[in-house]
Amino acid sequence: MAYIISADEIKKTLPHYDPAHSEDVHPASAKLADAMYVEALKERPEKKVILMAGGTASGKSEYVAAYLETEDVIVFDGTLPTLQGATIKIKKAQKAGKKVEVHLVLPTYLTVAFIVFLNRERKLAEEHFFRTHAKSRKTVLEIAKTLPDIEIEIIESDVSFVNFFKRWGSMNFRRIKFDSKTQLIDFLRQNQYSETQIKETIHHDFPNSSQTLSQ
Repeated sequence: MAYIISADEIKKTLPHYDPAHSEDVHPASAKLADAMYVEALKERPEKKVILMAGGTASGKSEYVAAYLETEDVIVFDGTLPTLQGATIKIKKAQKAGKKVEVHLVLPTYLTVAFIVFLNRERKLAEEHFFRTHAKSRKTVLEIAKTLPDIEIEIIESDVSFVNFFKRWGSMNFRRIKFDSKTQLIDFLRQNQYSETQIKETIHHDFPNSSQTLSQ
């Protein structure tokens, strides 16, 4: 079974945690997750580390549950927001003799992911969605360009709806295959979005989104 480290799950164990104000405990949970990661590298027998990447509500945790939970790996379930942070995690894992992979989950439709984000019990500011989706893509592109030995998997996630606004159906995943690292890098370059571009795309599809989509 996988050993899964998730800052979001750690939040639930913290005193005074309130899903309606999840961002208040994010720094504390992130710090604890990093400490658990360092400890796991020292103590755990698994030979592989998988660093998850992707914006909030992209389907990372669902992907981990569906495809990685039964694997003999250490999973760090986060957004991978910076190259510096990712590089530190990679080097620590390699120093501990672990093989490292990065799995980036990209939603087929950003607007659909945003709707899921708004309807979660765990509430965060809209800017958190825009920021994590932009930065995670940038980080993985930089890893692909600067750390060629790190294997990168790109997974496309898609939500099937039972009732568009009220009930969510299953989440489907598709691995995108590449014939070469150059092809992978080209794909990542073509799928870069700034925070402003993501915000404009969503607000173009749904004006006043936060007032309408979470009803």
